[in-house]
Formats: sequence, structure tokens, C-alpha cells
Amino acid sequence: MKFEHHCIIDKVSNRDRYIGETSGDTVEGGALNANYRTVEAVAKVSAILGRSGYEYGQDFVWVDHSYDDEMEETVVFKFNDEKIKTLLGMAS
Repeated sequence: MKFEHHCIIDKVSNRDRYIGETSGDTVEGGALNANYRTVEAVAKVSAILGRSGYEYGQDFVWVDHSYDDEMEETVVFKFNDEKIKTLLGMAS
């Protein structure tokens, strides 16, 4: 894939990072060991691209969790069609 874009997670999702983050309740265990906000950001961005006619795995892929220059958390997507960069910029 030729192009890469970092989507700022907090601009895409406001979901709690883990169960109980907002309420203060401690919840141990669980099947998902990933950050819920990160997972939701990947799902939302993928859904936006899917509704725009792009197919995951063929036209774009999620490749990483990272940080931008301002140390904001990002999800990183790679893609071949430069038009996707515009869609990702609007999404994040």
C-alpha cells in the first residue's frame, strides 16, 4: 500500500478506554485486552471507508496504533487510492 494516514483516536471515538473508566468501578478480566476506544476508532473509520465503496484488505488496512507529533494517540491506516486520504482527514 502506497499511502499512510494517522487518524487521531479522540476525534473519532469518545468511548471509555476500559470498562469502568468513567464510572470509577473496577472491573477485572474480560475477553478484550485492547483499548476499547482504539478498537472503536478502527471500526468507525473502516465503516466510513466501507460506506464510501472501499473494501478492507483490498483498498485499505489498519496497520498500527501510534502517536502524532503532539503525542495524541492515533490509529494508522495504509491505502492505495489517494482519495482515501481526504476521507480519513474528514473522519479524524
